[in-house]
Amino acid sequence: MMIPSLQTGGAEWAFVRQANALCEQHEITAYVPYACDSAPALMSAFKSQVRVVSLPLPHAFFHRVIYKLSLLFPKVALEKRIHRAVLGLLHRLEKFQMVNPHLHSGTHIACDVFARASVPVVESDHGDYALLKKEDPSLERHRAVFARLDGVVCPSQANQQNLREMPWKAGFRQSVIPYAAPVGQVSEKTGLTKDEVFTFGLLARGVAEKGWAEALAAFRLLRSQVKMPMKMLFIGEGSEIQRLRGEVKPDEGVEIAGYQADTSEWIAKCDVGLLPSYFAAESLPNAIIEFQAQGRPMIATSVGGIPEMLESSGMTVPIDAATGRADVQALSAAMQRMVEDAAFRQSCAAGARMSFGRYLPEKCCAAYTRFFESFRVSSSES
Repeated sequence: MMIPSLQTGGAEWAFVRQANALCEQHEITAYVPYACDSAPALMSAFKSQVRVVSLPLPHAFFHRVIYKLSLLFPKVALEKRIHRAVLGLLHRLEKFQMVNPHLHSGTHIACDVFARASVPVVESDHGDYALLKKEDPSLERHRAVFARLDGVVCPSQANQQNLREMPWKAGFRQSVIPYAAPVGQVSEKTGLTKDEVFTFGLLARGVAEKGWAEALAAFRLLRSQVKMPMKMLFIGEGSEIQRLRGEVKPDEGVEIAGYQADTSEWIAKCDVGLLPSYFAAESLPNAIIEFQAQGRPMIATSVGGIPEMLESSGMTVPIDAATGRADVQALSAAMQRMVEDAAFRQSCAAGARMSFGRYLPEKCCAAYTRFFESFRVSSSES
């Protein structure tokens, strides 16, 4: 398995959780070349059975130097040479039976290093194919990937749809397998007492595309229409969170928790989760999985694989055609229904507990194993 670095994000957590799930039955080497540019919480989250290999770079500065030198001197291709040397040596020592890159940058590395090797290369998609045609309509920069990649695992049907327009080689295969998730304890909290404050929670990376501003606007609208104690809890860190810290007033009922390595206790404080994302490459948001692990209903936008996730465990709201962002009026109305309709909210909570069963590590691991094994059988037969 390989991913360039493990900066905090859903794709990165999915990588770690998949490695941890697979290592119970398989020998896993995780190539994370730029550990120096990775989040310590993610690097330390691997199980001891996972062999993690990284370049011996003491600081993220050296990653940037390698990257810039590769751009300045493309004929030298310093970065490619490094990856070829390290992965070539690992392959000779360990005789990989499967190469599983994550994020499209990782796939480019894998397809270059193993261009002439017989080992199957099967990517785990994290929404990159939703952006390829927008960024490069000719797809010229990705020809080597289409010529080498043997298969792709998609986390949702929506991701799979994005793959159908790509010029894959003969024999290319794909499968839909959701992300594995940590097993969370389902909270027994199912309703409010008269003294409790109804709490909405938003957990995500602190970037504007996750809909933080729209959630705040909808919460403000809701408070002007519903007279009961309510609170908004923001869990995450980033540029948008920094901006909102200067905008939120002390009496608005908004708490900004910032980055939390362990989010389970914060999710337990929430009655309903929000994710009004308009991120173009949204796939199968880990935040929704984490809320479902604790039986929490969700309200989120109809993007990526979110509608598949919330069929019986929440509500979806549209993207405003005029702004390209979450419809604030619709979001506020959905939040109001969750506050006022206890029976509906409890039905969604029960649905969330049921939905979480899709992401159990052992179930995802078994699906990955079956898909990977099919390539090994095909390779041996040919």
